[in-house]
Amino acid sequence: MRGRPRGSDPRRPTEEGSWLAPLAALAVGALCLLFLFAARSTPAPANQSAPDINAERLRERVDEEALFAVHWQQMTGNLCSDPVLQAEGIAADCRTGTITFGDDLFDEDEATQLTEEGIRKLHYAIDGLLRNLRAHPDVWERIESIELRGHADPRARRDPYVTNMRVSQQRPLAIMFYLISDWALSERDRDDLERLMILSAASYSRPPESCPDRNNECYSFWRRVEITPRLRGAQIVDEHRRFNQELSRIAGEPS
Repeated sequence: MRGRPRGSDPRRPTEEGSWLAPLAALAVGALCLLFLFAARSTPAPANQSAPDINAERLRERVDEEALFAVHWQQMTGNLCSDPVLQAEGIAADCRTGTITFGDDLFDEDEATQLTEEGIRKLHYAIDGLLRNLRAHPDVWERIESIELRGHADPRARRDPYVTNMRVSQQRPLAIMFYLISDWALSERDRDDLERLMILSAASYSRPPESCPDRNNECYSFWRRVEITPRLRGAQIVDEHRRFNQELSRIAGEPS
């Protein structure tokens, strides 16, 4: 796999992990609410031995949501430092879990086909991704998809965007076809990939942050396929809404 261009750092914050910020803020706010509620609802001396049921329920609910953020960070961190992937030279983004297949892993003559090295790395990458996602059931349950996104560089003789859109579609499509026919994958892995894999293409509209310049030095880094686990954004928003409602209800109940 091609080495990182200058300034590249898989630990660098990206927009893909930005949803964690409101979740963290929500957890902090809920903890503040918990402390205020507990202080306000101090039981009478006669009831000192009785548990504060509302505060306990509130604490458990806060812990449940806070653990998801912790488990997601643990998953991406473990994927980033996975010894099997590291031995194969496969780098996963430490915040988003994105695994990038660079231009050097595709055949020079048939640009949409992986080389033998690329096929071997793909097998290890998918195995490592699924293994780390499944390690935390709450994370696995919230995975909406595994996105294969193709990127190209802006060069073309005519109509560069449309021409390169086709190119950026073909590579993730070739990877998907290989994965669903990979005899080395377990039946469980294949079933999950068939359920979760989606394809997207960006033409040249999203150059890599680490090498965005339009020159020959960077173009090889523009041409890539990113494999990214995607969370259920709509579900998370709905869960946050229900979480707030539940906190308000618990805090408003008499002790």
